Amino acid sequence: MIDRLALLLVLLFFCIQNDAFADIPKLQVVTEEWVPYNYANQQGEIVGRATKKVREVLDLAGIEYDIKLYPWARSMKLTKTRPNTMIYSIYRSRDRESQFEWACPLMRPVRQYLFRLKSRTDIQVNSLEDAKKYVISIVRGSVVHEFLTEQGFEAGTNLDITADPSASQRKLLAGRIDFLLTTEYTMHATLKSIGVNYDVVVPVLEVRNNSDRRACMAFNLNTNKQLIDKVRRALAEHNSRYLGP
Repeated sequence: MIDRLALLLVLLFFCIQNDAFADIPKLQVVTEEWVPYNYANQQGEIVGRATKKVREVLDLAGIEYDIKLYPWARSMKLTKTRPNTMIYSIYRSRDRESQFEWACPLMRPVRQYLFRLKSRTDIQVNSLEDAKKYVISIVRGSVVHEFLTEQGFEAGTNLDITADPSASQRKLLAGRIDFLLTTEYTMHATLKSIGVNYDVVVPVLEVRNNSDRRACMAFNLNTNKQLIDKVRRALAEHNSRYLGP
């Protein structure tokens, strides 16, 4: 009789669990164009090193999801205002900490540099403070935007702010700005995509305080808690085998 009761309790537990998981909503995932980590290919598919890992983690979590690509500011707004929405690849910072629920890390830390045209030998900098004499192009609302603003850089003075990351490379090549703050991977991949050799630019300064952060996944604060837990567990399991990209 006791064995029978125990079996019934186990079956009841699994039924309750299954019902609970059945109520988990579809996750809306948003990102920006950041080659080679997340971007749209020629067929319009959202791909990239980080995207590949995000798909693997969400598939491992066993949840339904859609991924859409928008300008960074719009992706951030959607994630802050729409429940059951997740954004990647996003750096976890002091100012952002309380704005989202977090799943970290998605990526290894990546080093970011100030790049200039190789031909611009007139530009000489030994520190970030020296760079204030020049114009740096950045994406609106990005962690780089936040970081440089904290360091005393100002829009319209030494910051050129854009919603389109690819516009920054075009401005650099055209000599309309002095620096672009990005990773070597991103610079190389973006230049390659437009048929320009990487050797036309040079990294002149590593921005160390921004290179030690790891990109994450972040959720709207009103996202289903079981959904977040499933993604966090899946990410931890994935990272136990391979921490990348």
